[in-house]
Amino acid sequence: MEIIIVDIETTGFYNSDAIVEIAVALVDTKTKESYLLFDNVVKDKKFNPLKHSKSWIFQNTTLKVDDVLVSKPLEHHFDELQGIFDKYPMTAYNKPFDLRFLRACGFKIKDIDCLMKRATQYSNYADKNGRVKKPSVEEIYNQFFVTDGQTYIEKHRAGADVMDEAKILLHMVDLKADKSVNRPLIIVEKKKDNRNKLIDIDHVITFGKYKNKIFSELVTEDPNYLKWCVKAITTFKITPEARKLLYGDKN
Repeated sequence: MEIIIVDIETTGFYNSDAIVEIAVALVDTKTKESYLLFDNVVKDKKFNPLKHSKSWIFQNTTLKVDDVLVSKPLEHHFDELQGIFDKYPMTAYNKPFDLRFLRACGFKIKDIDCLMKRATQYSNYADKNGRVKKPSVEEIYNQFFVTDGQTYIEKHRAGADVMDEAKILLHMVDLKADKSVNRPLIIVEKKKDNRNKLIDIDHVITFGKYKNKIFSELVTEDPNYLKWCVKAITTFKITPEARKLLYGDKN
């Protein structure tokens, strides 16, 4: 099966934030090969050098504001990218985040299961409550591939990250084929009271019609439902990060 993995770099979460880099890797799960189809710094219409110059991406990676300023507009690449999206089903690590930005730009995308969601079934990591944690790219890459004591650090550059994510995907294909491999059991030592715990973007909804959905996925699918939960349910309190993702810069 041929699928594509998409990785985008942005100036923030959504609304007034902009895409600044896009990479697409083609992965063949039969031949176990992966190729970089697209890798470009782009200038989104929302990009504002004065507003976005202090963004995390420019302060913590090799990507600089000037790289975006001299890049071609995102619209220049639209037909090429849409052609790729038309041909292959797409996934990403924390897929809802990437999809929301890309669909807001007008791309029509056929998506499949989120890589983060798939990686969780193999995760050795536990959250504060002793449950299996959704691993970051760095966590699952270190778990799968690092054996010499060195620590893998995600570069947060789209081309490099998407090829690492392709490697993760192909390893999970091998694990799925190996029937002797089971997800490690995370032992819960003590059940904790979560009534006052703030809900983050990776929180799994435990009630209602969207039970078992991830908060960040619902921001894309039905944000009004989440806004209703915030107003109507006294225990549904969200973190500042989740609030910014849901409401943008207005709240």
